[in-house]
Amino acid sequence: MKGNIKEDGASALKKGLSVLSCFSWQKSRRTLTEIARELNLPLPTAARLTKALEEEGFLERDKKSKLFSLGFQCYLLGSIAKKTGGLRTMALPYMEDLRKKFNETVNLYVREGDSRVCFEQVESSLNLKRSAKLGDRFPLWAGASGRCFIAFMPEEEVFRILDEVESLTPNTILDKKVVMEKNRELRQLGYSLSVSEREQGVSSVAVPIFDASPQPAACMTLSGPTARFTEEMVRELIPALKKTCMELSLRLGAERRSVSLLETGG
Repeated sequence: MKGNIKEDGASALKKGLSVLSCFSWQKSRRTLTEIARELNLPLPTAARLTKALEEEGFLERDKKSKLFSLGFQCYLLGSIAKKTGGLRTMALPYMEDLRKKFNETVNLYVREGDSRVCFEQVESSLNLKRSAKLGDRFPLWAGASGRCFIAFMPEEEVFRILDEVESLTPNTILDKKVVMEKNRELRQLGYSLSVSEREQGVSSVAVPIFDASPQPAACMTLSGPTARFTEEMVRELIPALKKTCMELSLRLGAERRSVSLLETGG
């Protein structure tokens, strides 16, 4: 009997979580019928589950339209997960694997305003390496990592940020047309490569990481001395980094079709 109770409880929990998983950036409001149909549940079962989730604050229902949306408790839990480093914890094993394979520094960046911030880092074991401090801020307009964010921003916002560009090295890209073309390439290819754009003698390959929203949640970058970033090494690095960022994106709730640019065959 206890086993059956435990199994029933686990089954109900899974069904409740599957109801919450029905909601996405594209489908943020759902009818009861849509939820039941998508989960292949009888309408009375879907009604019981949504009622329980609404009572606990995980769902809200508009009194006029009768449409469900995610409730404040979902927002609260998401905020706590973000604050306590859920992304960092999830990404760290992948970063360590990439460092083990290529022995170059791996960085995780998130966007804050018009800057990208170093959120996590796994350093190369070599003496000559590229490093940043956790919390260091860098402009979005310089380097491969910044392009992972700026490439998906509205054009008017991109031009506003590009008005602030200044030469950091002889390779810093100042031409707005060139920047916009590189942004288009990133959206098509799923990665960006920079050579001495922000730091002289440093090369980087960066790939965006997505969640359920259209904007990148973060990006992952491998960087190091340009002399070590040979054509052969970069050719091997790109699919490995894209595969990592695809897996992280799917774990963060992105739909595979919306992040097809991260497919390793792309």
